[in-house]
Amino acid sequence: MVTSADTRTIAIFGATGQTGRVIVRHLLAQAESRPLQLQIYVRDRAKLFTLCPGIDTKPHVQIFQGALTDVEVAKSTISGAHIVVSTLGENDNVPGVRVLQDGANSIIAALEDLKAQQKGWQKPHVFYLSSSTYNARFAAERPPFVHWLIKTAFSHPYADLAKAQARLIESTSLLSITLIQPPVLIEEEGTGHEISNESVRLAVSYEDLGAAFTEMVLEDRYQELPAVGVSSKLGDRPARYAPEIFRRIFWGMLAHIKSLVF
Repeated sequence: MVTSADTRTIAIFGATGQTGRVIVRHLLAQAESRPLQLQIYVRDRAKLFTLCPGIDTKPHVQIFQGALTDVEVAKSTISGAHIVVSTLGENDNVPGVRVLQDGANSIIAALEDLKAQQKGWQKPHVFYLSSSTYNARFAAERPPFVHWLIKTAFSHPYADLAKAQARLIESTSLLSITLIQPPVLIEEEGTGHEISNESVRLAVSYEDLGAAFTEMVLEDRYQELPAVGVSSKLGDRPARYAPEIFRRIFWGMLAHIKSLVF
């Protein structure tokens, strides 16, 4: 694929997830009017084709399929990228989950190889889906018991996240990084997004989170920030979100207790 010097090349991990698919949709629309190249990693190419019909015919899109632990696939995805987007993750409290660690390990190993092999290599900037739970300023806005409850109900994916993002943050010779730290993720229509390093609301929809990611990927000023929160403009509606939040906490706590007992 031939690209011009002003083309922004964006590598995407997690493209078929609920946030990733929104980002891909927005970037495909942006690519109609600005020079973008998308290099998309997937575990299941057919799923991407179902979510984004016709994406395989786009001249500015390359798709790479393989296991998340396949460093060669990660290298192909990242090679030449100015920006790396990762929205990988597990929403349920699954013991032993390591999706994020596997992804981080592959990205780091791929960058090590590319740095050694490519003349004139430049490190990319990573926009990485994290959580407001791991932002001290955001977490301080919650009552301590609620914070403990959330961390415990999602103990396994949070452990995966903590280890993965620590590896990426310390890899300063290979990448720079901005952590995207949203509150509760909700499946509903978008109401507009807010990006802040001061506070977050109660919730953000996948639609608004994906739109915020797209804005940050396309504007260089966000690369100066180590971490930001993203909320929906109408994200403070406790009565609307409480049933879903309590449901997730209940099942998450049950999974946590089971992992301790069995």
